[in-house]
Amino acid sequence: MQSNLLLLSILFPMVAGIIVFFLRQPSVRKGFIGVSLSVIVLLSLIILGSLKVPDVFNSPTYYNGMDIAIKIGDFVLLLYVLYISFKIKEWRATFFAVLQLVPLIYFEFFMLKEEEVAVFLVDELSIIMNLIISIVGSLIALYAFGYMDHHEEEKHVSPTRQPRFFAIILVFLGAMNGVVFSNNLMWMYFFWEVTTLSSFLLIGHDQTEETIKNAARALWINMMGGFALLLGIIFIYTNYNTVSLVDVLSIKESAYILLPMFFIAFAAFTKSAQMPFQSWLLGAMVAPTPVSALLHSSTMVKAGIYILLRFSPLFRGTMLSDFIAVYGAFTFLATAFLAISQSNAKRILAYSTVSNLGLMIASIGINTSSAIAAAILLLIFHAISKALLFLCVGTIEQHIGSRDIEDMKGLINKMPITAAITFIGILTLMAAPFGMLVSKWLILEVAANQIAVSVVLAIGSALTALYYTRWIGNLLSGTYFSKRSEEHMNVNIGISLYSLTVLAIVLSFMISSLYNMLVMPQILTMKMDVALKAAKGYLYTTSGGFMIYPIFITIGLAIVLSLTSIRKAAKTAVKVSPYNAGLNYIEDKGFDVKNYYLTTFVTEETLTKYFNYISIALIVVILGGAIL
Repeated sequence: MQSNLLLLSILFPMVAGIIVFFLRQPSVRKGFIGVSLSVIVLLSLIILGSLKVPDVFNSPTYYNGMDIAIKIGDFVLLLYVLYISFKIKEWRATFFAVLQLVPLIYFEFFMLKEEEVAVFLVDELSIIMNLIISIVGSLIALYAFGYMDHHEEEKHVSPTRQPRFFAIILVFLGAMNGVVFSNNLMWMYFFWEVTTLSSFLLIGHDQTEETIKNAARALWINMMGGFALLLGIIFIYTNYNTVSLVDVLSIKESAYILLPMFFIAFAAFTKSAQMPFQSWLLGAMVAPTPVSALLHSSTMVKAGIYILLRFSPLFRGTMLSDFIAVYGAFTFLATAFLAISQSNAKRILAYSTVSNLGLMIASIGINTSSAIAAAILLLIFHAISKALLFLCVGTIEQHIGSRDIEDMKGLINKMPITAAITFIGILTLMAAPFGMLVSKWLILEVAANQIAVSVVLAIGSALTALYYTRWIGNLLSGTYFSKRSEEHMNVNIGISLYSLTVLAIVLSFMISSLYNMLVMPQILTMKMDVALKAAKGYLYTTSGGFMIYPIFITIGLAIVLSLTSIRKAAKTAVKVSPYNAGLNYIEDKGFDVKNYYLTTFVTEETLTKYFNYISIALIVVILGGAIL
């Protein structure tokens, strides 16, 4: 029964997606999708409440049929990628598809012995990922109901491509559940590549020259990662004669495990868009906003973090782990610095996503129990808050026709609800006592013994605060004097934004319970000593703690006092022009007051080039750590 529940969480969204593709009546399609999303969320909650984990699930009744279907699916998928790559003339995708196809044929037909492997491995990490995929993913899909109608009208799309769009999203949700629940490594590889294909199709949804170009880049970079993942699996099987994840995680002798761990880490780096692979995620921002929120912020990029967390016990205490920490810390700092030079809100969020994923990878590389706990907490809170911010930017762009934060000045008066939610979303990413900052505090504490890593993390955190506070300043400017407009928000968009806002706040308030219920048991499952403890809003280690509830109370009082002060000041305040010292004067337009984006200091293109060189060197060093 329980294994059937897990199978349903994978197959139901995929089958629902196939059905949606053929539903052309908008009302029928939306109704069916709405019911499907409700079932997906319900399944994740039932799995959370009913499964006793960790556990391994065998299902001999359908194993052989599923295994054959997935083997066929591997080849069908790669052949389809070959067809696409020829069609769009992306020869790098062709190269990596062939590079996968050749060893896959040899492995499947000449190396792999037919034996039944446990179908599913489920623990708290799987449950956490499933909840993120199902709940956050469903809220983003719901948001797309309101967004895509406006998007297609604006882009003059006729006939509608929404059946295809929502079909791919549902298939993607099922494939992600396949990645996190599969115990058979070859099944994990198949679902991993389905997410790659889904990403390509959704980035290129608008079918313009720009979207196709960026979709092609995402395809070949992620296909390169898929090749690395396949190599890692083949190396594991060659040395340990198993494709069972639970058997791999029980390996004691690590003499031959570090090289395949490098390949799996490399696959994680590409999927999580770490430097020098970040260009595919930055290019993906041309896609409709729900795609940015779902695939490239809250869910798909987390697949890389998931497999690194999953395999982290196998490289704990090694030089490979230390080098992964340095690499993640460098990406965190470099992309935070690049984000400072951006005024495009989506691009800021893209760099921020890469940066925070780097922080998670650094934590996994540090590989202590507290660092792993911090990585898991970051995984949860970043998924919710970043999805919220992407959806806010999409809503703002459709109303003001721009995603430039300089055009968002005084937005609190023009779009008070969305601006307030955006403000809260930014705070949950950078301020105490929200989950993101608590997790960063924990990482900085555990990295104290690694001076280089801790300094890099501290500087990167400061840069993060800089580019977010600049954005907040634009949103709230003109608060005193301008008359506020009424904002009419689409019902589906409103439900999604409000739900994600509540989740970000409530889970931060309940972080100690969240830790005790899901994170600490995962630490114990990974056979690590628990160094971080939590009790009623208090997270603490031997060297210090973080009080959650008092800070929330202080924030509440500060908000009440500030609103009171604003209302009193508004009655007597006098509006004055900003002091510009004669700068930025534009003929016939007056003064143009803008933030400084370092463009006179150094260009993004130049910085990116040198940062990429350094990151490539670090990956070579990581390979050296695996070999040595």
